[in-house]
Amino acid sequence: MKKIVKISLIVLGSAAIIFAGVMLSYRYIKSMDVIESEEVNKSATGSHVLLATQGSNFKNSVMDQVKQDMKGENIHISIVDTTKLDKVKASDYDKIVLFTTVQSDDIPKNVTKFMNDNDDKSIHIAVTADSNRWDDKPKDVDAISEASKSENKQTFVDNLTKAITSP
Repeated sequence: MKKIVKISLIVLGSAAIIFAGVMLSYRYIKSMDVIESEEVNKSATGSHVLLATQGSNFKNSVMDQVKQDMKGENIHISIVDTTKLDKVKASDYDKIVLFTTVQSDDIPKNVTKFMNDNDDKSIHIAVTADSNRWDDKPKDVDAISEASKSENKQTFVDNLTKAITSP
């Protein structure tokens, strides 16, 4: 009987370790890189837009196109990583655009906190999600949600540039 209990504990322990390893690997693979802050059209006299995003191959590709499309526009765009939103003063911006991801059915907690802390501001959000959906999206949030696939790149570029340039 003792031998069966030992074997059962070893099997259960091994399964728990494997499960934890798989979950950590998944989170690592799906985690976003931290991007460097930058300014586009810094000397522009038009509106000042905050564009908070994250780093990934897909998001970097979208952002490269958005920056290219916005060059020369009379719009000052401050690009920051979403992990730095706690240091952002929303009142310094005419518009706020967030480009983030869904992990475990929700966006990062610091992004949600930023949105809640600045609910008096109009905030546009674009979300990448493997499932194409943001299931826990609050009812009062206007957002687009698509998978991070190359065929969706132009949808995100168009959506972000429209959010930046619309009155």
